[in-house]
Amino acid sequence: MLRVQGLTERPARDARLEDVSDTLTVPLTVRRSDDAAEDLAAIIDAVSAVPGGLRLFAEAVIRWHPGEASTRFGALAAGSRTPRSRAYRPEERIAGDIPIRNRNFTGRIELLERLGATLSKTSSTSVLPPTLKGLGGVGKTQLVIEYVHRNLDRYDLIWWIPAEQTTTVLAALTQLALRADLPIADDQQETARTVLNWLAAGGDDRDWLLVYDNADEPSALRPLLPSTGGHVIVTTRIEDWSTIGVPIEVDVFRRDESVQMLTNRTSDAVTVPPISADEADELADKLGDLPLALEQAAAWYLATGMPVREYIDLLDERIELLNEGKPADYPLTVAAFVAVAVEKLRAIDEATAQFFALFAFLGGEPIRQSLLRRGANADITSPLREALGDQIRTGRIVRELRRYGLAKTVGRPSSTGTGSGDRTPRLQVHRLVQRVLRDTLEPAQRAETQRNVQRLLAVAKPGDPDDEGELELQSEMGPHLVPADMVHSGTADGRQTVLDHARYLYVVGDYENSRILADRAATEWAKDDSDPELVGPNGQSTLLAWAQVANALRALGDSKGAADLLEDTYQRFRESPHLGPSHDYTLITGNQRGHDMRIQGLYREALRFDEESYRLHREVFGDDDTYTLRVKNNLAVDYRLIGDFAQALRLDQEIVSYYDDQGTIDANVIRYRINVARDYYGIGNYHAALERLRTWLPEQERRLGARHGFVLLSERTLAITLRKLGRVTEALEVMRVNHERTEARFNQQFNRSHEYSVAATVSLANVLRQAGALEEASHLADDALRRYRENFNDNDDHPLTLAAEVNRAILLRATGEFDRAFVLNQHAFGRLREKLGEDHPYTICAGVSLATDHALAGRRQEALSLSVRMHERSRAVDVTGLPERDGREHPYHLMRTVNLAHDLRATGDEERAGRMLRDAVERLSSMLGPEHPEVVAATAGQRLDGDIEPPPT
Repeated sequence: MLRVQGLTERPARDARLEDVSDTLTVPLTVRRSDDAAEDLAAIIDAVSAVPGGLRLFAEAVIRWHPGEASTRFGALAAGSRTPRSRAYRPEERIAGDIPIRNRNFTGRIELLERLGATLSKTSSTSVLPPTLKGLGGVGKTQLVIEYVHRNLDRYDLIWWIPAEQTTTVLAALTQLALRADLPIADDQQETARTVLNWLAAGGDDRDWLLVYDNADEPSALRPLLPSTGGHVIVTTRIEDWSTIGVPIEVDVFRRDESVQMLTNRTSDAVTVPPISADEADELADKLGDLPLALEQAAAWYLATGMPVREYIDLLDERIELLNEGKPADYPLTVAAFVAVAVEKLRAIDEATAQFFALFAFLGGEPIRQSLLRRGANADITSPLREALGDQIRTGRIVRELRRYGLAKTVGRPSSTGTGSGDRTPRLQVHRLVQRVLRDTLEPAQRAETQRNVQRLLAVAKPGDPDDEGELELQSEMGPHLVPADMVHSGTADGRQTVLDHARYLYVVGDYENSRILADRAATEWAKDDSDPELVGPNGQSTLLAWAQVANALRALGDSKGAADLLEDTYQRFRESPHLGPSHDYTLITGNQRGHDMRIQGLYREALRFDEESYRLHREVFGDDDTYTLRVKNNLAVDYRLIGDFAQALRLDQEIVSYYDDQGTIDANVIRYRINVARDYYGIGNYHAALERLRTWLPEQERRLGARHGFVLLSERTLAITLRKLGRVTEALEVMRVNHERTEARFNQQFNRSHEYSVAATVSLANVLRQAGALEEASHLADDALRRYRENFNDNDDHPLTLAAEVNRAILLRATGEFDRAFVLNQHAFGRLREKLGEDHPYTICAGVSLATDHALAGRRQEALSLSVRMHERSRAVDVTGLPERDGREHPYHLMRTVNLAHDLRATGDEERAGRMLRDAVERLSSMLGPEHPEVVAATAGQRLDGDIEPPPT
């Protein structure tokens, strides 16, 4: 049996056995003896019954008793891990943005073991993640970095998440989704849920670890923690995390660790003698064994060669000056070091001191050196401006800061999204150093430095966030905007930086944080009376911020709140003497106004608005500008909603042709192509619609992910097209999946009345009815109708509500509830005539359904009269001879012809009815096929129903 050096004595074995037992989910019970081999065999027997326990014990043995025997034992124990369905090769493992290992890491053996043991305890469920907490500068992050690097081979997935702001957490989880090939939703919260659910389910049977570093807000971040399936570590200074995780208190070094750290760091010095153990002890005592202060002292010693006693005296002088009025827990030694260092830098080079001071108002996350160098073009103080304009000099400044232990450089983030191509390293200053740096600066210096940071960030802004190439730079700039207080920068460029970032957050799907940032900016700028043209209640920047708030609210499902806010904002744009109806920003903001009208059911009003907007866009921007093409797309949506699908098709084909000429294929262009498929569906050419959906939907899903809002809408269009082609079983299969995805996508974050979610419910009810599942279809139809009424504040006049009433009436008739169907159809037909006019397809569908109610009730003349009117209206709106429909009639017009024939026969016109019925059935059969359900029903002498599938707004 294996003998391990150091465990030959029984007390040592007893102590180690107690340590291991404390870390396991069940107590260890073993037979005792005086022989180490027998004891070890008994321990192995006991531990091997506990999942992961033998591996845990082996790790403890290896760490406490290194040697050949323990290494062999570790290899034996490694084979005891619970078998998984697959083993991941090193190149298949996923790792993200793990900080570089600190080659000077010292001590912390007990903490590392405690962290590993706590994680192993909760390996089956990490509802309570281990939370490393403590004061700033005690080395929490360094401890976790060391743990991660020691355990790289233990995990198949390690993802490091900067957690100071929810925006960076959401961005990191989105990047993880990309690496794991998971669906990317248009809303980052939904993508985060997808990632967390995937991890909770085992992450494709991976052993995984997520690190949330510098987490500040437990309430905001708790929903973004995985609930089970792997390991989670949180580093924080916030006491409230103790109620969420298993706390591991990280304190200052033990004295022997402090001495070891100082002597090791200076042992290989060339120009200065190593620090002796006695000097290290005295210095550690002065610095309170704080790891950050010790690291700074070692760096200072190596850079300056200042004797330890002189350095201590220097700190004492500064501490005495700084001590007044400071709280008891204030890090005076760090503050003293920063004060001394700033004096040193200023004596060497004022530009270096000014450069370092910038970090007082930058965030704790790393920032690209190239971003800082853009400040050479900003109105900042000299000589900093000149230094930033010289790349060699900037590099020298960075080296000086590193040399004195004031900053460190870190690698690029592990983003796999569209990058900027900027490969420059990033610079980071410890958060505690940033805090004391702000306190150390004199008031005038503090104000000057904050202005420098604000102007630098304003000039360095990555630009238009709708340009995908700039998204990575926007992501990295975000954490610095709040510390710099960019909202109060007081310059147009500074405000534009905030607006760009709010737009960026919207573009990447972080709608809530986009709303928060834009709302704060608008509120603060509205109070500013310094420049009425740009700020104040009606200033340009203020109105643009409110417009972005409305955008975010709409995406979050609050369509009414968005519409109310946007209408007020848009009117302010129009009435402003500095802006006016034709100003660029007025026109761009107006695009939202048309959308709000469509959501409100004001289809013809939206059409009139967008027609005028399109005219103005062409005058101001030109025919081929992106903004003009967006309004043209809105016009096509308007035409679809009023039922003029031929005109919508013409506009959408013009948009697609433009991008074809440009050779552009991106997510927006694919969306325009799918709009063409919707137009083909609307004009009744279901085969052409299906062909285009089959071509472009897979590509859209590949680019955006299966749960993206646009993909879900396209998938619904596919299902309803399949149904209209008579492929009911296939349509039902697609629609069930789509309904489930859409409900999950929009109901978890928003509300169950979201337009897309209810539309999917309507479509599923329609296909279930046609498949014969009447009970389930009725339940869904009732649910959809109720939700539409809730969404539109119990307004029964909204076109979507009325359309749902028509569909529900068809179902009621199918289940024999003829009277209830008649009441619904009568209401829907009357209100649709008033709201949309008699020529609208919804109105015609309602009238056709109401005629069937009359016919079934024996009211033959009423049925005939209404059928004749609806048939005439259908012929009027059916653009006969359309080449896109091969010159044929719309299937719905032929179905209405079938119904009219039945009413003619019922009133005695047998001959005409027979000719009309035979001709209509023959044409339907030619168009849809003899096996089509509608053709089969018409052949069997049944009336046909025309349900409604509203297009998206």
